[in-house]
Amino acid sequence: SVIADAVTTPYQAILNAGLEAGDVAVFIGVGGVGAFGVQLAHAMGAHVVAIDVDEARLENMTELGAETVLCSTGDDRAVRNKLRAWAKAEGYRSFGWKIFETSGHPGGQSLAFALLGYDGHIGVVGYTREPVSIRMSNLMAFDATMRGTWGCLPEHYPEVLRYVLRGDVQIKGLVDPRPMSDINDVFGALHRHELKRRPVLIPDFS
Repeated sequence: SVIADAVTTPYQAILNAGLEAGDVAVFIGVGGVGAFGVQLAHAMGAHVVAIDVDEARLENMTELGAETVLCSTGDDRAVRNKLRAWAKAEGYRSFGWKIFETSGHPGGQSLAFALLGYDGHIGVVGYTREPVSIRMSNLMAFDATMRGTWGCLPEHYPEVLRYVLRGDVQIKGLVDPRPMSDINDVFGALHRHELKRRPVLIPDFS
């Protein structure tokens, strides 16, 4: 179930972005979908950045393929400056970044737009019902693109499975198996943002 949603969706977003080896790929929000996106982008040869407001979520991101991690403090300009300084120090391009918003939070979406530069791309994967104020003209000024991704075409599932079977994408440690009889407790914890890993409900009814 995790592969069919949380792993394949960022894969489709990566394909939509036209990510290539050597590109800078930025994932904003790495609590679930973003963590799998980090691994996929790394496996495809990108220079990956993981950004989150929760430092605990960033702890194992370098092990999963991120070259650097940044804790978002709410100061978009500070995050942008740190990211640009990192790219310059590493000799990476300052343009054409592929930015993936996987937090589903208004702050994450605002940050994604703040990081957008020339020839950049924003892949919107996270979902929020809250309104977000952005200057849409930046897309024109930077000759940039933005595209949403709801899910993944079934034709891409075999390749995603190969990434998992080769060990390029780790599932264990990022999921939290729970008995389905605990569904109400799990949903409550999910709504309260108490879960650190993606819950997977296992049927336990006789």
